[in-house]
Amino acid sequence: MIENAAFDGVRPQAGLSAAQVVYEVIVEGGITRLMAVFAGEKADTIGPVRSARDTYLEFASELNCAYAHAGGSYTAMEAIPNFKLRDLDGLREPKWFWRDSSKYSPHNLFTKTDNLYNAIKDGHSWTDAPTYSVWNFVDDDKIMTGEAANEVNILFGGSYDVNYTYSEEFKAYERKNGSVNHTDANTGKTLTARNIIIQKVPAGNFIEGKGRVNFSVTGEGEVNIFRLGKMEKGTWKKADRLARTQFFTTDGKEIPLARGNSWVEIVPEGYSFDWK
Repeated sequence: MIENAAFDGVRPQAGLSAAQVVYEVIVEGGITRLMAVFAGEKADTIGPVRSARDTYLEFASELNCAYAHAGGSYTAMEAIPNFKLRDLDGLREPKWFWRDSSKYSPHNLFTKTDNLYNAIKDGHSWTDAPTYSVWNFVDDDKIMTGEAANEVNILFGGSYDVNYTYSEEFKAYERKNGSVNHTDANTGKTLTARNIIIQKVPAGNFIEGKGRVNFSVTGEGEVNIFRLGKMEKGTWKKADRLARTQFFTTDGKEIPLARGNSWVEIVPEGYSFDWK
């Protein structure tokens, strides 16, 4: 779990460019948070690591992955045992994490992929490999359908608005957050997404006060998928909390994705996005 609050010392975050998938969801007061999924790429610094939230448990469960976080909301911490997640809490197991004294707490907890892999192998002996359904990745020349979409805007609000602009050079979308190039602190380079997956979901339920909100990402709904400067509409489906979210065309075929990384944007009712 990675912080995305527009506070001093948070952005640019470290390690996001090494993630295979990044999920972005509103967590409270219009603030979004990120869940980065690492599957082989190395990152020497990842963070700031932040707390668990309910909606993300659904995505972590479908990947059957180790879930690294720093504590969590009351409802999320209560739910983690029920989800049977491979739980890696940085507040309970600090040996795999460190604090950066140049930054303010709680936005100063970091880890790295080597620590996470060692925690999985040595700290917990989670030796069985995660099992999950793989999305429909294809070579670029197999992606033929979709309307032109060279720019994508997601209006989360103010410093949390997201803009993606397609780059022919990288064959990927370059990301801005709050109208500023969103970079990786490890590399200094702008983050890119080969695939942008926008899932429309119902309005959320407020929990625990403090403006915290939870969204239902089980069931089905509309999806817009952007890759290679093209957009394709369809339906997302997730049968239950353990099932992988999948994406289908209007005639029931699985939507092809470009090989490479993906950003999954959860856009609830009441928020908007556009493309051109």
